[in-house]
Amino acid sequence: MRIGRLLLVLTALTLTFGLLSTTALAQDSSDVRLDSAVRSLEMGPRETRTDLTVDLYNTTSERRLVKIVLEDLPEGWDIAVWDRFFDFKVGEIVVEPSAPDDTGASQSLRLRVDLPDERPSAGAYSFGLRVTSPDGSVEYDSARYTIEVPQPPAPTDTGVAVTVTFPALSGPATSQFEFEIVIDNDTGADTSFNLTAGVLDESGQAPSGWDVTFSPSFGQERVISSISVGDALNERVDVRVTPPRNTDTGDYLVLVRVEDDAGGSDPAEAPLLVSIRGRGELFLSTDTGLLNLDATAGEEASTKLRLTNFGTGDLAGIDLDATAPQGWNVTFQQSPIPSLPNDQQIDIITTILPAADAIPGDYLITLLADHPDTNASLELRVTVAQSTIWGWLGIVLVVLVIAILGGLFVRLGRR
Repeated sequence: MRIGRLLLVLTALTLTFGLLSTTALAQDSSDVRLDSAVRSLEMGPRETRTDLTVDLYNTTSERRLVKIVLEDLPEGWDIAVWDRFFDFKVGEIVVEPSAPDDTGASQSLRLRVDLPDERPSAGAYSFGLRVTSPDGSVEYDSARYTIEVPQPPAPTDTGVAVTVTFPALSGPATSQFEFEIVIDNDTGADTSFNLTAGVLDESGQAPSGWDVTFSPSFGQERVISSISVGDALNERVDVRVTPPRNTDTGDYLVLVRVEDDAGGSDPAEAPLLVSIRGRGELFLSTDTGLLNLDATAGEEASTKLRLTNFGTGDLAGIDLDATAPQGWNVTFQQSPIPSLPNDQQIDIITTILPAADAIPGDYLITLLADHPDTNASLELRVTVAQSTIWGWLGIVLVVLVIAILGGLFVRLGRR
C-alpha cells in the first residue's frame, strides 16, 4: 500500500516537471520580433516631444504575453510606450499570432519621448527598449534609440520674419494676383500676429479701390486678419490682391505688415510688386445702335459694324466672322483688323447677301470679333422681303394672260 502511494507521488512529480519543462521549451527568443523603423532622430530647435512607432510580430501560432522594458533612460525624461491611440501606457501586452496570409504587424504601439521642463543641453541621448516574457527569462527582441537635442536658435532682431517665394507678379487689371508669404515666429512664445496691407503707386500715392485679403493656406475659403503661430514654427498665408478693373498700367507696391498683437516685438514687412499690363476689351455694336436690318432675298444689304476697344491695352490682329443661315453670305470690308488702340473704335462696312430662295421673314445672324485676349459677339436680326423681280414678273404674266384672252375673244367673235 505504501509502495503504491509512493509510486503515485513519483508519477505526479514526474508529470509536473515534464509540464514545466515543456512550457519552458515552448518559449523561444524568436517567437516575437520587434520592428521600429526610426532608431535615431533630431528634434526641432524648440520641440519638446516626439513619437516613434513600435511594431510587434508574433511568429508563432499561439498568443504571447510580452513585457515592455525601458532602460538607460536619460535623467528627467518622460519616456513610455503607449497603445497606438495614446489612450494608456503599456507595461505588458498580449500579442496575437498573425493570420497565415497577413504580413502586417501583430501589434502596433507608440513610443513617446518627452523632454524635461528644463531643456537639456545640446547633444545625443540614448536609451533602450526590450521585449521579454513576463518573468524576464526569455528576451524576444530589443532596440536602441538615439535622440539628438540641438542648440536652440539664436533670437532674431525682431522676433518675427516674413519671407516670400515669388514677390513680383504681372497681369491685366482684370486679374486677381495671389502671393504666398511665410511667417516665422522666433519670439520665444506662441504668438498671434495681425495682418495688414497697403498699396502705393509709382508716385507714392495710395490708389483707391484695391482689395487685399489674407487666407490660411490650408483653408483658402476663409478670410483672416490675424494668425497664431507656435514658437519656433512658421505658418503660410495666401495674400490675394484684386485691383480695380480701370487701373492704369504700371507698377504698384503692396506692403504687407505682420505685427505682434501684444506689441512684444517689432513688426515685419513684406513688399509685394504688382505690375499691371494693358489688356484690350472688345465691344461690338452697329454705328446706329440698331440691331435689325432690312434685306431682300438675293440682294445685298449693308450695315456698319462698330468695334470698340474699351480696355487698357492695344489689340492687334482682330478676326471678324459671322454665323448665318445656309446659303447666305456675309463679308467684311476689312478682316483681320491690324490694330485697334485702347479707347478707340472703328467702323467696318458689313455686307449681307441673303439666299435667293430665302422665304420672307426674320433671320438671326451672329457677328463675331475674336482676339487671343478677348472676344465679342452681336446678334443682328435681318428681315427679308421677297425680291422685286418676282413682282415685275407677276405683272408681266398678268398682262400676257389678258392679251391672250383678248386675242381669243376677238378671233372667236368674228366667227
